[in-house]
Amino acid sequence: MRFLELHRLEKLQDALALLPVGWGSECKGPMLKGWPDHPGDTTEQLQNFPGIRSVGARTGALTGPLLAFDFDGETSIEYACSKGLDPRSVTTWQVHRDNDPSRLKVLYRPTPDQIARLPHLGGTPEFQGKTITANKEGERKGEALEVFFDGARHVIICGEHPSSGGNYFWPEGLGPEAFSAPPDNWMEYAIEVATETTNRKRTGAKQSTTRQGTRKLNPCPICGRHSGSGGSSLWCAETSDGLILCMPGSSFRAEQRHGRLIPGDVINDLALVKRTPIPEGDVLTFKAHEQLTSRRSRPMRTFRWGAVRK
Repeated sequence: MRFLELHRLEKLQDALALLPVGWGSECKGPMLKGWPDHPGDTTEQLQNFPGIRSVGARTGALTGPLLAFDFDGETSIEYACSKGLDPRSVTTWQVHRDNDPSRLKVLYRPTPDQIARLPHLGGTPEFQGKTITANKEGERKGEALEVFFDGARHVIICGEHPSSGGNYFWPEGLGPEAFSAPPDNWMEYAIEVATETTNRKRTGAKQSTTRQGTRKLNPCPICGRHSGSGGSSLWCAETSDGLILCMPGSSFRAEQRHGRLIPGDVINDLALVKRTPIPEGDVLTFKAHEQLTSRRSRPMRTFRWGAVRK
């Protein structure tokens, strides 16, 4: 695939971690092993990357920095406007879809002073939070406003939207040249979301140490989270009946290590049986795969410790 507008990213390629995207069930995953720590590719490398479907940029404080507001549906725009955040009234880099005007991303480059105002949990100001703006059923299923500033997340900035058949584009005057710091009210909202998610992590950490019938895993056999990593408020746990609860996080995350997982996938003789959404991502529940019934519509895929699916 060739990207006609890719040359416009050349001035940002030293500041942003640009990533080839095209892996996973929805072709939205970065095509680089260990991409959260990868410095990113140049525009020339991206242009010639085999099988690339789109281009992403890692968010967070270390690259860019890049703060993303992800609008999914009309209700998310209505909700944001009720908070004084109208994406149609700001001039910064925006990524739109040519087949759905209600799905867009507003990208900002916070200043050091703005980043310093974010809550720091374990020495990092990074966060992610989602506000569901429509019921999970019906025509508007899945509509939400998501804000993320997290090195384990990326935002697609150009190329295809594979599942819808559409394409990403930058409206006139709102391309990467317009990439700028967020206005005060947008940053205040980001701080509000960051504070809520940070407090929830702290509360969750306290609850996880006192929850009856569970024990903290150190290390986690799925994502590798361990006490020596430092700064994590999320801990993976084992329940009294042998279930493994693998928590999402910035440094440790099952799908960061192993790629996209679906129920039935087996890691270290533990099979994924359930995904439970929380603001930070999905809690993945595993159990010993020999305990599962054999009624599967597809073969199990098995991964070993440290393996990354290609």
